[in-house]
Amino acid sequence: MKKLIALVLTLACVLALTGCGKNDTYKIKIVVPAGSTEEIVYQEDFVYSDEEISPIGNKITIYSGDGLGDTEVVLKPISVKEENAYEPTYLTPGMPVEMDVEKGAWFKVGINMQNNTDTDKIVYVEIEGVEVRIE
Repeated sequence: MKKLIALVLTLACVLALTGCGKNDTYKIKIVVPAGSTEEIVYQEDFVYSDEEISPIGNKITIYSGDGLGDTEVVLKPISVKEENAYEPTYLTPGMPVEMDVEKGAWFKVGINMQNNTDTDKIVYVEIEGVEVRIE
């Protein structure tokens, strides 16, 4: 019995050290400024996250998070090797979007959203298959 317990503990340590439990899904916060009521037409007018993301592989999955309804989502390249155009994609709660991306590149996440209230609105997107850094 002691050998079995030792084996289980050893296996658990090996899995923890090799990153099998690595978290690659993150909630990315986006602050939509109060009084932003202008129609968003161009990608530079989108509201972007402060956090930057980098794909672990060649695909990421984006989910609509807290406070976010139907909208467009886009990736803004920060540091990329290949110049790819990342077009806005429609995002609906309950229907994740899978995007082809450049592995190892860095992006900000943008959404097409207005806020006609007097206070900033905080919304979230959830992204799978990335690592995150703060700008």
